Amino acid sequence: MNIKHKKPTLTKKQRHRLRVQQVRRQKIFLTCLFLLIVGCILLRFSKFSGRQEEAHQINAACEAYRDEVSSEAAQYDMSDYVDLILAVMMQESSGQGTDPMQSSEGAYNTRYPQQPNGITDPSYSISCGIQELKYALDKAGCTGPTDLSKIRLALQAYNFGADSYFAYLEENGQTVWTAQSAQAFAQMASGNTQRDEDDPLHDPAGPWDYGDQYYPDHVLRYYHLDNNS
Repeated sequence: MNIKHKKPTLTKKQRHRLRVQQVRRQKIFLTCLFLLIVGCILLRFSKFSGRQEEAHQINAACEAYRDEVSSEAAQYDMSDYVDLILAVMMQESSGQGTDPMQSSEGAYNTRYPQQPNGITDPSYSISCGIQELKYALDKAGCTGPTDLSKIRLALQAYNFGADSYFAYLEENGQTVWTAQSAQAFAQMASGNTQRDEDDPLHDPAGPWDYGDQYYPDHVLRYYHLDNNS
């Protein structure tokens, strides 16, 4: 004989208590879901805000040179690299002084002493700097403003001196920039002369007493490809 169990009948008070418990659980679930959504939104917003705060921008002094840089860049088929030129200027001088591109010691300076800040005409500094950078980009085989691998080589060459740096790379079969290879070149070019540990350039520019061994990274923090599309 089959015995069927009768479903217990709930009293009115028990049904009311059950509904209260269900409503409470729903409220807890919806509250947790709401807090989770808000938390995710705030996390994404804080990360976005952090990126904005950490982004390095071209300052007003360099931006003031944009029109002049654009005009001069056009003379040397460098119009696609105006933002890169301004990034170099930002790293070199922040747009200050009479030699904003710090191109006094470069090969294209034939009017002023080839010594730090030898150029006393900002327009001439820009012209020399653009030619120097173009030469380095051409030597690196750069294909355009988004070719960051070759741009890194060109930037390091701008800092070290293009001919000697590219000769070193060729001799050592190197085709991409690395901090290690930059330091090896600086070690050779400095005659194995190390910077003192208390030298303010020791950490930001590298351990060897020659140039800036992290120069590409220092320039590229001001170079935002989303502005160059």
